[in-house]
Amino acid sequence: MLILSDSQNTNIGSKTYFLAFENVSLISISPACHIMQMTSTTDNSIFLIAALAVASAGFVCYYFLPVAKFVQSWFRPEKQETMVVLFQRLLGFIIFGILPVVIIQFPEGADISQFGIKCPVGATWYWTAFLSVLVVVMNLLNASRPANLAMYPQVRKKEWSVKLFVASALTWILYLIGYEFLFRGFLLFAALPVMGLWPAIALNTAIYMLVHLPKGIKETLGAIPLGVILCYLTVQTGSIWIAVLVHIVMALSNEWLSLRAHPGMFVKFMKS
Repeated sequence: MLILSDSQNTNIGSKTYFLAFENVSLISISPACHIMQMTSTTDNSIFLIAALAVASAGFVCYYFLPVAKFVQSWFRPEKQETMVVLFQRLLGFIIFGILPVVIIQFPEGADISQFGIKCPVGATWYWTAFLSVLVVVMNLLNASRPANLAMYPQVRKKEWSVKLFVASALTWILYLIGYEFLFRGFLLFAALPVMGLWPAIALNTAIYMLVHLPKGIKETLGAIPLGVILCYLTVQTGSIWIAVLVHIVMALSNEWLSLRAHPGMFVKFMKS
C-alpha cells in the first residue's frame, strides 16, 4: 500500500482536478500518482506477461470453444444457437474476469484494488454520463442500418421471451465486467509500472482493436478512440467502473434498439 505523509497529501490535494472539455474540471488526477507508484511483492512484469497470455490465449478460447461440436452438443438443437451465444458470454466472464483475479491473488495475494477495483468519486461521474449519452445517440443513429442488423442482436431468434430478454442482458453485463477488468484493469495496471502511461495505453488499445477484427473493420477502427478514452479515464480515476458502465450502456442500448428495429424480431411484451 502506498503511504503518503501529511505534506504529500496536501500537495496532491492541491492538484485535485484535471482541466478538460472546455475548461471544466472533471477528472481527479491524484489517483494517477498512486498508480504509477503501485507497489507489490510480486514483480509487475510477471503480471504483465500473465495479462498478455490471458488476452491472447483467452480470446482464442472465447471465439473457438463455443463453436466446438462437443460444446454445442450440450444444448438441445432448437435452442442451440441461442444458448451458444449466452454460453460464450459466460465463458468470457470466467476467462477475462475470474481467471485474472485468481492470478492476482496467487501465490502471495496482491492487492486487487491496485487493478482498478474501486469506485470512482466526485466529478468523474460526469464523464460516465456524457459518454453514456454519446454512445446511446450513436446507437440510435446506427441501429436500423442493414450492416448493424446483420450482426445485432447477437441472439438471432425471431420471438424473444421476457426470460430470454433478461438472460441476454444479464450475460452481457457479466461478460463486460470481465472484459473490462481484463483490459482496463489487469492488463492496463500491470503495464503502467513497466511501460509508463502512453506506451501502456497504446499496447492496451492495440490489443483491444485486434480482438474486434471478427466484428468487421468499422468496429475495429471504432475501438481505437474508445480504447484510448477509456484507458485514460481509468488511469485518471484509478477505477475500471466508468469503462464498465459505459460499455454496458453501449452494448445494451445497441441490442435493444437493434431488436426494436429488426423487421424479423420482436419481444413478446414489445409486440403491438
